[in-house]
Amino acid sequence: MNEFYRRYPTGSIVSDLLQIHDGLFIVKTTLLVGDTVLATGMAAAPTLEQAEDSARQRALQLLGIHLPVQTEAELIPRPPAALEAAPWSEASNTELLLEPTTPPSPRRSKSASEKPPPKREPVDLADEIAQTTAEMKRLGWTEAQGRACLLERYGKRSRQQLTDEELLDFLHFLRSQPSASEPSF
Repeated sequence: MNEFYRRYPTGSIVSDLLQIHDGLFIVKTTLLVGDTVLATGMAAAPTLEQAEDSARQRALQLLGIHLPVQTEAELIPRPPAALEAAPWSEASNTELLLEPTTPPSPRRSKSASEKPPPKREPVDLADEIAQTTAEMKRLGWTEAQGRACLLERYGKRSRQQLTDEELLDFLHFLRSQPSASEPSF
């Protein structure tokens, strides 16, 4: 990716989670300079990280930028042929901004008296994320306005960084705002 930013110092890489289908995450990555789209890439994989990495790699390849070759153990499985042939609808795009993941912090050793935290069942909040997208559209907000609100209220740049409670709070906040067409008095 250093090559992309060397060529396009003001460029940006935006990944959108389009859909989760049959246990596969479907991601679209867009390479931009300002409002100009340079290239896009799409991928499906069993983990969000794999799908995002593969989509990013495909988009960069369209610009002639090749990332280091993956070892056989790192290869991302191809989606089933039926999924590859599925029609893509921009209407299903949830317009989620995916932030780069940060490496995990080094683990400290646990003493015998420390108990691991209880395992928490994962909660699927895809519907709530979709509802926040619908609410932001109702309000007439741009992505930049949504990010600014998240930064101001939670100190975070994307909905994926919010805790479950923060996401639900954000949805409640959006619902409490008057529509763009409604008078504010």
